[in-house]
Amino acid sequence: MKKDKSASAGRLTFSIILLLVYSLALPFIMGLVHSSINGRTFAVTFKDIYRYFVLAGIVFCMLLTIEGYIFYRRKDLTRDYKQLGVVLVSVAACYLFAIIFGNFISVFAMPLILSGLLIAMLIDARLALFSNILIDITFFLCYFTVEPDIMLLETVAAILTQAISSSMMIIMLRKHYTRMTFIGSASIIGLAFAVPVAALSGLLKSNFAWLDVLMNGVWAFVSMLLGIALFMVILPLLENLFGMFSDFRLEEICSPESRLMKRLSSEAPGTYNHSLAVGNLAQACAIKIGENPALAKAGAYYHDVGKLKNPLCFTENQSGYNPHDDYIPEVSVYMITDHTGYGAELIRKNKLPDEIADIALQHHGTTPVQYFLNKAKSITDEQLAREQFCYPGPKPQTRVAGIIMIADTVEAATRAQGADRDMRAFREFIHNLIYAKANSGQFSECPLTFKDLQDIEDTLVETIPSLYHQRIKYNIKEK
Repeated sequence: MKKDKSASAGRLTFSIILLLVYSLALPFIMGLVHSSINGRTFAVTFKDIYRYFVLAGIVFCMLLTIEGYIFYRRKDLTRDYKQLGVVLVSVAACYLFAIIFGNFISVFAMPLILSGLLIAMLIDARLALFSNILIDITFFLCYFTVEPDIMLLETVAAILTQAISSSMMIIMLRKHYTRMTFIGSASIIGLAFAVPVAALSGLLKSNFAWLDVLMNGVWAFVSMLLGIALFMVILPLLENLFGMFSDFRLEEICSPESRLMKRLSSEAPGTYNHSLAVGNLAQACAIKIGENPALAKAGAYYHDVGKLKNPLCFTENQSGYNPHDDYIPEVSVYMITDHTGYGAELIRKNKLPDEIADIALQHHGTTPVQYFLNKAKSITDEQLAREQFCYPGPKPQTRVAGIIMIADTVEAATRAQGADRDMRAFREFIHNLIYAKANSGQFSECPLTFKDLQDIEDTLVETIPSLYHQRIKYNIKEK
């Protein structure tokens, strides 16, 4: 516990120092860009040096608030500095493009939606919603500090337009979208929210002209398109820079045409079909408890990819011959349990997300391979070390890994036992499978709650019958 507190304090201290340096650097860069655009020197832009430090202080307070939110409300995001790096790069890109387009085109053309979209896609939608308004307000204060003679009403209206539109788009990102449908939906949001607010600001001017009203709306819509275009360009750059995967990319690696999926379908077809089924279950459970469904689906698709090492050692790939008939139980157990470590290695070798590799490593936790443990007990009177017949772990460390452990177990057991039973017996069957894992301590290291387990149970009971195109036999005598 003391070690964890010390590590957390060390991270927070380093983060504060990093944010302080960044807060001094960003205003300097913004000042240089603004000065070059307006044909004046940096000294003229910051003729009163206190304005530079005021600007740095504003940026620092904004970033410190975001880091405080991450540190105290989302400790699961503090394992490394990737998330903080995404925030810093996103804010810098957003502010610099906003200054460029705001000066060359119109304040309504500033693509302030950029930072919120990047944070939502690469980190977390809740963090993006929290930081979105802060980032926009801070930009207004920065812009006013750099250029005190701005048109106040239009600038406020432009930033309000961006704040509303980006919040709507962040909420929209929680659903499943391909890149093209996302662009289409974003365009609709631009027309529905950005254009009316921008046009209204023109009407509020005492000496308004209809051409100004029209152009404000046009540039507001253009800003949405610019933001989306920049988002699509910068997103893959940040994915490669920080080794992170967006939901778009996670959906793409689930394609049957991806390298490991093609291998799995041809070399281990039984495992491939099992993985697809687990993916459907895991995705539904993730949606139910508020986890990332794209990550759950991708993790499930790749959780058993390690079986490519010895596909015939797993029953779903066998067609009559069972190689374990020729092995002693200890050898069989090794060949079975090795698939978790080999799968994680294979995933990393193919440069897929670390989160997916971790899921492959953790999805069996430290559970025993009961069949071979019983087989060994039946052929010897010696005392057996139970640990030799268990998966090496670690136990699931995240809620998504816990979901996939449950979905994997339930799918395999249901396929073996069949789902053709009355509803009460079926629910009890699922309940026992889940709580057998819970009671053995497999979820002791991940933040799954009893409420989560109940929601997962309900989802599986509802989803599995439709997955296998079978109907549960209801007891018609019960009321």
